[in-house]
Amino acid sequence: VVELDFLYPSEGIHRRWESGYRITATAATSDQSAFILSIPKKRIADETQETLRTTAFPGIHVK
Repeated sequence: VVELDFLYPSEGIHRRWESGYRITATAATSDQSAFILSIPKKRIADETQETLRTTAFPGIHVK
């Protein structure tokens, strides 16, 4: 599946998450980001993943 979302990619990511996809890779430039989502073959023990919608990222949001 290939999906292009230039405005709010987190909405598409959340939709895919609910269908069983997980973020397996990311890449970014100063003005673009790409997310690779895959359906895992095995159940993942820790499924903690987070998306954050902000114009100030990473600024104060990096843990």
